Amino acid sequence: MHNQLLEKLGIAPFQRADLGEIQVIRDAPGRPHEGKVFAAVHAHLDDVPYYAAGLCAKLISEGYTGYIIRTSNDEKRGGGTPAENILRNEQEHYRMAAALGFKEVFDFYYQNHEMDAISSLDIRGRLILLFRLLKVDTVISFNPWGHGEENPDHWVTGRAVEEACWMCGVETDFPEHLEAGIQPYPVREKYYFYGRPGQPYNRVVDISSHIEKKIDAIVECRAQGGGNLGSQLRARLAREGKRLPLLGDDDRTADRAFVREFLLDDDREFGRPYGLACAERFYYIDLRPPARTKVDEYVEKYAVPL
Repeated sequence: MHNQLLEKLGIAPFQRADLGEIQVIRDAPGRPHEGKVFAAVHAHLDDVPYYAAGLCAKLISEGYTGYIIRTSNDEKRGGGTPAENILRNEQEHYRMAAALGFKEVFDFYYQNHEMDAISSLDIRGRLILLFRLLKVDTVISFNPWGHGEENPDHWVTGRAVEEACWMCGVETDFPEHLEAGIQPYPVREKYYFYGRPGQPYNRVVDISSHIEKKIDAIVECRAQGGGNLGSQLRARLAREGKRLPLLGDDDRTADRAFVREFLLDDDREFGRPYGLACAERFYYIDLRPPARTKVDEYVEKYAVPL
């Protein structure tokens, strides 16, 4: 019965010993999530583009309003001085967010690759404020306990997000928010990136119809993320008196073609077992309260008139 219901909803069940059923999530018709809000929280310019750009584009197309939060300043990536890198990544972060359709961008500017030295209370408090202010229903971020994660910015961000997701619904945390008119607002759903081989996942999201948006996002990641590798290759070949037809006749075409041909292999691999052209993997956690609890059922069955 459970599997039949999933099929009717366009969610195909697959069995995996450690996580139970893996659900394949396909596009939903119309805009079933109209009025809902999600926040994508990452550490670096290119994290969301690679791990979750398809999901973000999908949710926005289905009615969500999306916000993106970057926790680090990316000062160590970009090929310039730290100050130049910070500026370049900031500008590209805004362009990448615009390409995916995010409503607003937030940057925390913690020092790149050194976030394990910051106060967890500080980042958690900032996230709680934003989750409450924006009334975030769904969060997309790193798996805070993901196997094989070497980058401290990733796991620090993930753990702060996990803590903030439940604390933002507790009215006794940060009572000054209430004084300012910002009410508690619990996060109801979480999607954790599949960031490293061996990390758990229980949802495979079909992003085939959103792959152009994902390419749009990645090509804006030039300071890091390989967004300009196509135009760089095109220029090198021209200096050598060569031309690669795949790369077309202009830099924009070259960058998009390079991303499509060489940088989406993981997405194609993730989708192949389920008959999908491209997919992203996530560990999904559903925190929505049930429509009827065990107490409700017991009261209905046994309550008697006074």
